This record gives sequence, structure tokens and C-alpha cells, in this order.
Amino acid sequence: MTERPRPLMSGEFARRCRLPVSTLRYYDKIGLLTPAVVDPSSGYRHYTPDQLRTAVLIGRLRAVGTAPRDIATVLAGGADAAAALVAERRRVAGQVRRAQRALAEIDDLLTHRAEQPSHVVELVSLAHEQVAALPFQVRHTDVASAVLRGIAGLRSALRRAGSRRTGPWGATLPLEITQEVTGYVFARTSEPIDDRDVGTAWLPATRAAKSTHTGGPDTLALAYHAALDMIDQRGWAPTGEVIEEYLALDGTSTDSPSVRLTVPIT
Repeated sequence: MTERPRPLMSGEFARRCRLPVSTLRYYDKIGLLTPAVVDPSSGYRHYTPDQLRTAVLIGRLRAVGTAPRDIATVLAGGADAAAALVAERRRVAGQVRRAQRALAEIDDLLTHRAEQPSHVVELVSLAHEQVAALPFQVRHTDVASAVLRGIAGLRSALRRAGSRRTGPWGATLPLEITQEVTGYVFARTSEPIDDRDVGTAWLPATRAAKSTHTGGPDTLALAYHAALDMIDQRGWAPTGEVIEEYLALDGTSTDSPSVRLTVPIT
């Protein structure tokens, strides 16, 4: 007959887990690791040796920043646990990409700190164009993420409709940036898209100042400055929504980040 492992007092269990007792209490408080037995008279907590693996798993997930509710899903096992881990991988991969962009930005500052990109601004006439569009309304700090989500949504809609994109992805944005930003992501298409999730919009027929910016979104303000400065010097006035077109996405134009900026004028 196999002897049952004896329960471990919380202090001894904590030593084996290499954790403070306070952390075990916290795990219990948020429902992740409940003691096997709590003495009703003394309040002493006891754990079983097989709970050590659970404590280690919790620690590993906390170390990568997994939220308690997602840790609970992983501990429950099954298909939901695998889905939660896949979602965590996507989250951490996104953090890595953002950190890599930050490193690239710092390297660029170290290498080209004194350099300022120049922008050629030209006067163009825009045609009245109908485009497939997905609207968004987000905080100004979340515009870049909203644009990428909108592009992903349009890409899926085009695929479902069997329609072809005939120009770069784009977005309209207000001239004046406030805490809440409203705009829409758009795509020119070979034919109208019949999709309940996608609307249509019209790009204006007007004169505009146009410039192409090569570089990341964090320096796009330099292109705005160049365009608005030219408009001001000519005695014109910017009007309506500005248009950004993302030339480098999907490798359709250049390997370097590149945005074409169009500012309608009166």
C-alpha cells in the first residue's frame, strides 16, 4: 500500500516553491491556488506536494505578465487553456514588435540625430473617388492601432468579396487633433464591395497639397509641417479631412516606411 504524501504547512510549501508565504496567500485570495486543507480552529493552511507544479506554472505565467483571469483559464486545462496561451503569445509578440520599433527609433536618433528629412510639397487636383471604408473613433493615442485594425478588416472583406485593391491602403483624419479622433480607413477597389461590415465613402474632388514622407509614423509631423507651411505661404487655407496613404504596406511600394500625405485646400 502506497503511503499518502503528508500535507505541507504553508511555510514549508513556500520554501519548496521558492516563494514568500504572502505570495501564496495572494494566490489563494485571487482564486488561483487554494490550500488543500485549512484548519478550522487554527486557520493553518496546508498544501499537498502535487500543488507544487501548479504554483510553478502560476509563477511562469505571472513572469510573462499574464492576467490572473487568463492564468485561471490555463490552469483549468482543455481547449480554452490552449487558446489562452495562443492569445498570450500574440500579446507578447506584439510587445516584442513594439520594443523592436523603439530600438530602431533610438538607433536612428543615434545615427541621424542632426539630420532632418526634406519634403517636397506639390499642388494637385483630386478626383471624386468612391472607396470602401471602415469608420473608427478612438483616443488620439490609439489612431495607429485603429488604422491597422481597419486595414485588417478591409483586407478580409476584399478577400470574401473576391475584389481587388487598386491602390494603397489609406485613412482620413481630422485636420485638428483632439482627444477623440474620428476617421475612416479606406481602400480603392476594382468593384464595389457587398459586405455588411464595410461601408463606402467619397474622397473629395478638390485642390490639395501633397507630400511623401519616408520614415516612421513618429516623424510624420514633419510632413504635415511642410504641407501646412506651403499652404500658409501661398495664402491658402487647409480644409476638410487630411488623407494618409500607406505606400509600404504589403510591400506594394518600397521596403522603407512611406506615407503619402494629402491636405485639401481652399
